[in-house]
Amino acid sequence: MDAKGRVVGLERAEGREHIPVQVRRAGGHTLVLPVDAARLVASGKLDQRLFDVTELNKAATRGSQQRGLKVIVGYQGGAQAAKADVRDAGTVRRTLKSLNADAVQTPHEDTPELWDAVTDGGRTASGISHVWLDGVREATLDTSVARIGTPKAWAAGYDGKGVKIAVLDTGVDGTHPDLKGQVTASKNFSSAATAGDKVGHGTHVAAIAAGTGAQSKGKYKGVAPGAKILNGKVLDDAGFGDDSGILAGMEWAAAQGADVINMSLGGMDTAEVDPLEAAVDKLSAEKGVLFAIAAGNEGPRSIGSPGSADAALTVGAVDDRDALADFSSTGPASATAPSSRTSPPPAWTSRPPRRGATSSPRRSARARPAT
Repeated sequence: MDAKGRVVGLERAEGREHIPVQVRRAGGHTLVLPVDAARLVASGKLDQRLFDVTELNKAATRGSQQRGLKVIVGYQGGAQAAKADVRDAGTVRRTLKSLNADAVQTPHEDTPELWDAVTDGGRTASGISHVWLDGVREATLDTSVARIGTPKAWAAGYDGKGVKIAVLDTGVDGTHPDLKGQVTASKNFSSAATAGDKVGHGTHVAAIAAGTGAQSKGKYKGVAPGAKILNGKVLDDAGFGDDSGILAGMEWAAAQGADVINMSLGGMDTAEVDPLEAAVDKLSAEKGVLFAIAAGNEGPRSIGSPGSADAALTVGAVDDRDALADFSSTGPASATAPSSRTSPPPAWTSRPPRRGATSSPRRSARARPAT
């Protein structure tokens, strides 16, 4: 690819020199699609992101896929033979029960074996339901609490007592004064060493959701100070995470009995149902959990995934005039809630996180816990 993202040459894999390749451009993305994969992509069984060279060339994706191709393979029923073939072709990093799937990593030189394991001519192999890229999602960046009418709810006796809110993010700093005693369980699903928060994004989200306001003597408490937080660290210390880690965090949060799962994160949405969308819909139906998810920060007609899931409460942002923020992604979203273009109170700063302060990444990711 050249500096403008245009394909200027193709290097065909050994044994595939005779396979015709289509090059398509749409929405600023370039797809390099072999014809034997085109039917599977069109059917929704094969993730088009596997052939989206614009997406694959992003720094975060290159870093994630550096040591081998990461995919999520879904199965039909038991599919023992299919599972054996896939596991022979790569290393299983995680088993994802909600999707009946394996997250698999295969050395780049062994990807032909994985292709043979999951396909049969122009179809998926027997027992294979889907093959998705194990893609990368990122954190999508106070007067907001009052603006959504929270004081009236408090006055009526509603403070979130008895509610569990899972924050799937960059981690939560449970030592912050506003969150002391609020975090009841933590687990790390990211590539970081611990479930702690070195970014500040997850801590800020948790404080909006269920901060006690102790540091400000109650002035800047969260929406539901009576609720408790489940800390699922699914994004690393740079704010990025693999789909499979996020999926594992979603399953964990649901198993922990979360009433609400907040996901202030997202990535590119495609025409087919991706694994995060599938998990949102399945866990919502089976567990009765509400997923509150970022719409995104890309403006009109740009709802990101997994906020694009049918069952998601997809939340955009409003500005300090209660108008839709110009950066907020829009589309078939469920609601908007206050986010940036407001002056943050002293408890929330734009500096890196430190003890005694909850950092404040800007934009619509902050809207989810304030719905």
